[in-house]
Amino acid sequence: MPSTVSDKEMDALCRQSIQSYLDLRGIPYTQDANYLRLKDHDSLVVDTRITPNKPYETFYWNSQGVGGNLFHFLRYYENYSGKEALSLLEKMGPALAKHQRTIPKIKTIKKVYHPYKFRGVKYPKRSLDYLTKVRKLSPKLVNAMYRTGLVRELPNGNAFFVWYDQKMKEVGGDEQGTYINHQKFGKRGTKKKVAWGSQRDLGFHFSCNFGNAPQRLYVFESPIDALSFAQMHGREYPGKQRFLSINGAGTKVETLPKFIANFGVPAELHICFDTDKAGFKGVSKAKERYDWMQSLRIPAFEKMKFVVDQPPTKYKDWNEQLQKGLDQELKSQSYDKYVAENKDRFPEEKETKLHSRPEQHSVQPQKPSENQPDSFGNLYHPKVQQR
Repeated sequence: MPSTVSDKEMDALCRQSIQSYLDLRGIPYTQDANYLRLKDHDSLVVDTRITPNKPYETFYWNSQGVGGNLFHFLRYYENYSGKEALSLLEKMGPALAKHQRTIPKIKTIKKVYHPYKFRGVKYPKRSLDYLTKVRKLSPKLVNAMYRTGLVRELPNGNAFFVWYDQKMKEVGGDEQGTYINHQKFGKRGTKKKVAWGSQRDLGFHFSCNFGNAPQRLYVFESPIDALSFAQMHGREYPGKQRFLSINGAGTKVETLPKFIANFGVPAELHICFDTDKAGFKGVSKAKERYDWMQSLRIPAFEKMKFVVDQPPTKYKDWNEQLQKGLDQELKSQSYDKYVAENKDRFPEEKETKLHSRPEQHSVQPQKPSENQPDSFGNLYHPKVQQR
């Protein structure tokens, strides 16, 4: 990079339009209002909104746990070195400045979740086989989920994990495929998506009660991980326990404060993400949100403890550990100890700083609802119509 470029000019180069770069480079994407989703990596989303708090376009790659401005995009998506990325940005500067971005008109579609589009069948078979025989979940636990309306089987045979808000209204869900098709679904092999219009600050969650000890909130990347952990470790700890899936370790970590405010402040917040790079970064993002809650000086938040739970690193996640059936080892530790033990596994993540502060939420803690599940075999039954 020429020495004549000042820090201010360099910063301006890095904050150029990501959408313009995609257009000029011919990188295909789909557009939904202000958001772009790459066709070759659909977990990479670009936010084209420009606001006083976010004066440039940003992206977040959920499966990789990384994000930032155009410079970061070149580093993570294009695999350029820092020097190469800056050189390219300087060369493309004039073209990027002249390019006319596609700005959506007033045809923005409001996403509305419609439960009737995700009706279940009366007698689940394919999803039951998948969850119990492939994922190795307990038939007793899975049947309890069906019985209480927390999980159902869709007409296509896929499993649907239902989201409820604090008033027990159905507001979304996760669809989990039950058959393998790598050609259609890529490396993962199965369909996995959040239902259209699902409420952003929620996810699949359920509670169990094993006594009167302090309440704990366990946070996972997927519904099946939450169920796997509950099956292996739920009864090891007395007290009220809530298990929450936030669909990855990415941007939805920012919604944790609002979820906690709506469903009650736990005595302990347990982050139970995968043992990969995205999980490592997700734990750090969760700690940022925890520190922000602590800064509010609300007594309930100040008393809340932050704990990191993970299976041995030879397993990617809780369900892989359950499927292997070799052990049920659980490492529960403080954030500082977790980072000290894992930072050498991801050395490039040490100094990574994301482009913007987490979204701020106005929160006031509420008392937990009394309508909670009291055991794996006797979960609270939401007042919803049978499907």
